[in-house]
Amino acid sequence: FREDIRLFAGMGFGVYRFSIAWSRIFPHGNETEPNEKGLAFYDQVIDECLKYHIEPMITLSHYETPLYLAKKYNGFCSRETIEFFLHYCETVFRRYQGKVHLWLTFNEINSVLHHPLLSGGIWTQPDKLTATDKYQAIHHELVASAAATKLAHKIDPCNRVGCMIACLPKYPLTPAPADIILTMRETQAADLFSDVQVRGAYPAYFARILREEGASIHKETGDDEILLNTVDFVSLSYYMSSCVSADSAST
Repeated sequence: FREDIRLFAGMGFGVYRFSIAWSRIFPHGNETEPNEKGLAFYDQVIDECLKYHIEPMITLSHYETPLYLAKKYNGFCSRETIEFFLHYCETVFRRYQGKVHLWLTFNEINSVLHHPLLSGGIWTQPDKLTATDKYQAIHHELVASAAATKLAHKIDPCNRVGCMIACLPKYPLTPAPADIILTMRETQAADLFSDVQVRGAYPAYFARILREEGASIHKETGDDEILLNTVDFVSLSYYMSSCVSADSAST
């Protein structure tokens, strides 16, 4: 990695975004004490970046929820996973305090809609995962993200925390109202994640999504207050744009 970072500096990079593997710090995810070798490795990466005046931007969870948490707790379907995640976050926030000031909570957090195991550590097979379970896991991830943001600001007021969204913009294939409405609904499914993390509350259309999918979520006392801890910035991974049509013959 040292040669790579040196080359980045030669290319004029001022920020390097990379991810810490949660399971490299807490192999099972629920340990009390972290893996020192894992922390020491990232010490070296961060120090090498700073050597070349490259600011590290670290993603806390990038598709590597510890497998043990997936199998034992069904990932973020379980409320307990929030606390395991926050313990991990606090560990790295304090370890790299003063060296790292840019953080992302979950990589492409909206991808849990389509990749529940990869994105949310959800062990339940997709064809058996109920809409209620899916949206409960989403709620837990959003609460975890907001709580981590609050914790980062508390530990170091200089910290800036962002959300990370997989960006695949959709446009109506035609001006037909049916195409426009379908585009709006498909867009809202992804916008839900940024709306909550930027505005600090669920948007009104979320109630319609739950109703149409026959789903519900359970909130613990204080969850709405936790969600008020909004991110400092939004980041996107843009893949492609596509057109949407309500006419199946056009797809």
